[in-house]
Amino acid sequence: MERDDILKRLRKIDVLPTFPAVMAEVIGVIEDPMSSAADLAKIMDPSMAGEVLRLANTAYYGTRNFRRITSIEHAIAIVGLEQLSQIILHMPFLSMMGGDGGLDREKFIRHSMICGIVSKVVSHTLRTGDEHAVYIGGLMHDIGAIIIYRYFHDEWKTIGNLVKREGYTWERAEEEVLSCDHGMIGACLLTMWNIPQQVTNGVMHHHCPQKAVENTWNARLIDTGNRFAKIIDLSDNLASLDEFINNNKDFVPIVEELGFDVSLTQELDLFDGVFSLMKNVKGLLFGAGEDTDDQGTGC
Repeated sequence: MERDDILKRLRKIDVLPTFPAVMAEVIGVIEDPMSSAADLAKIMDPSMAGEVLRLANTAYYGTRNFRRITSIEHAIAIVGLEQLSQIILHMPFLSMMGGDGGLDREKFIRHSMICGIVSKVVSHTLRTGDEHAVYIGGLMHDIGAIIIYRYFHDEWKTIGNLVKREGYTWERAEEEVLSCDHGMIGACLLTMWNIPQQVTNGVMHHHCPQKAVENTWNARLIDTGNRFAKIIDLSDNLASLDEFINNNKDFVPIVEELGFDVSLTQELDLFDGVFSLMKNVKGLLFGAGEDTDDQGTGC
């Protein structure tokens, strides 16, 4: 497929009329250390506000049995800015997936959240890249796959057939059919929405960080988060940090492929950071006390 044809289709995408502007504002709130629950509340549309209230009133946040949360600011304070950003940035894209089994919504958002968390923790711990940009880029790195599924559906089926019948990797099949991969398509859409290059470069090159000319570290960090998100097992009960470390021994070797000699202190900081945030993700996705047998999967 010619690149111009792809861009023409992308220009027609209208997930929600206000969403590109909302996305940029949400990113601004995340990056501003002085932001508050009220700042995020101001930019939400009704569907976003309704989802936030629903989450705040679930058993996971301990609110269902003794009080009802009706204020959006109160709901944000209960759920937390970071957890809400993960959900808000995915909401319109998840609605594109449909119900025909083409994409697994739960696995997709699980993988994306883990990728964002791991990318951010590694960036912060090793003091490299832009931790805010890699967090957003990690959350959004696979949106191109949703775009292909929804707006290039015939090509999606052809890609799937190449993977199943010819043994192609998904990325190679995308290149064969579309002349680019889902990272490029996602980055093109985000660029049209005026999302900063620090984010879009990481999304574009999350499978091939060596090709990134700018913001190279951001792309490498998202690649690291993506790779670990594919192998981490959320069936762990996450009861203890020691157990989490023991069950995820591949984490540090993946990080060290960035070229760092990770000290023992940094290793503990990496595991502790990911472990703490993973508990929140598991609660958001599955509710208090619930487990899953599935591993995080994604593109």
